[in-house]
Amino acid sequence: MAGVRRRPDSGGRSGHNFAGVTSRRTGPTAAATLLVAAAILPASPGAAAARKPSWQPPLERARVASPFAFDRALPYEAGQRRVARLAGAPGETVRAPCPGRVTFAGPLPRGRGLTIRCGRLAATLTGLGAVSARRGTAVVAGQPVGRLGSRGVVRLGARVAGSRHGYLDPLALLGSGSRPRAPLAPAARRGRPPRPRARHAGPRTGSLPGAAILMGAAWLGLGLAGSALGIGIALRRPSAAGAPAVRARHAGR
Repeated sequence: MAGVRRRPDSGGRSGHNFAGVTSRRTGPTAAATLLVAAAILPASPGAAAARKPSWQPPLERARVASPFAFDRALPYEAGQRRVARLAGAPGETVRAPCPGRVTFAGPLPRGRGLTIRCGRLAATLTGLGAVSARRGTAVVAGQPVGRLGSRGVVRLGARVAGSRHGYLDPLALLGSGSRPRAPLAPAARRGRPPRPRARHAGPRTGSLPGAAILMGAAWLGLGLAGSALGIGIALRRPSAAGAPAVRARHAGR
């Protein structure tokens, strides 16, 4: 193809090849612009959702017995709850909430439990009656790891590994379509009607209260005792006064 001549590129950017097709070269300025645009543009919602961990409920038909309630600013405040309590049937299968590796499995003060390291998070399950997964084994989300204890409540916890107070709400990590049912509000108690106040009836006409009768009897008893004492003293005085006269009369005889 000796008759075909290639034209030189104008400015180093565009030119024509031997087939007549226009080619365009990308310079360093355009490449830098693409890198800056990729860094500035926000990630798509699908990519953000993919990075967010999505857990599964450990029970098939769980209901929330008590939700998570923890404040990092007041970690030792009374009433803090670092886990979410989920109610189920005793003996029900307990499943792994997230994929990871079992780092603990064994007895605890309240039954048995296990810890699963799921990436940067650690999932804890306590209140189990039996544990089937062993320490060091890898599990997938939804895999059976034990049985629910006799109390029928499993405590699900989520914590950032390596953070002392990095407790998270485990219910917020569950998928929107698999969250347990919220607890039912307790029925309002019907108050009892107020009892009518007892009316104190006044003393009846012609009768005295019991206290007044007792006081009168007491005073009457004291009066009788005083009278008897005075009579006794009066009876003894003539005898004592007449004793010398009787002795003198007997002496004169």
